[in-house]
Amino acid sequence: MRGLEQIPWLYDAMCWAYERLGLAPWREWLVAGARGRALDVGCGTGRNLPLYAAGVRVVALDPHWDVLQRARGRAPRVSLVQASAEALPFPDGTFDTVVSGLAFCSVPDPLRGLAEVKRVLGPGGRLRMLEHVRSRRPWKARFQDRTQPVWTRISGGCHPNRDTECLVEASGFAIEEDGRRAKGDMRRFSARPVQ
Repeated sequence: MRGLEQIPWLYDAMCWAYERLGLAPWREWLVAGARGRALDVGCGTGRNLPLYAAGVRVVALDPHWDVLQRARGRAPRVSLVQASAEALPFPDGTFDTVVSGLAFCSVPDPLRGLAEVKRVLGPGGRLRMLEHVRSRRPWKARFQDRTQPVWTRISGGCHPNRDTECLVEASGFAIEEDGRRAKGDMRRFSARPVQ
């Protein structure tokens, strides 16, 4: 089923509203730490792409061709790749930075996707992530659990109750405290692979 996240104009309208409510500085932080060759996993309609510094060589990846076409309009010089996070079509150690903004909530197999991210990161590489996560408030977490099946279906795959931070750590990454922030159910952080 095609969900809200795969309807580019609707997704952009929702993101525009969230950016006006405070998401914009978090999105800027997300890409500001990208260095060298960067992979933007789940780039969607490309809202991050114009924010990268001039020296960063970005490859943007998303499983949906129609949203990649919207991304093309935002960043005509960025290489676009249609693929899933669970099967990244790149050799080991290709990237210095992997950026994921509001994408891993919708990856069908997040542990496999994070293993792929770890594989394509080179020595000293970093994962930079912005994500909404399972609430730490018990009543809200229960609400997320109850609504998850319906929300996942209408959104096109988003799991509002996924604890992405725990999944990142379980996948062999160490989350760095510098820059780590939490606001409500939103999280931003940088993580390095643990050898």
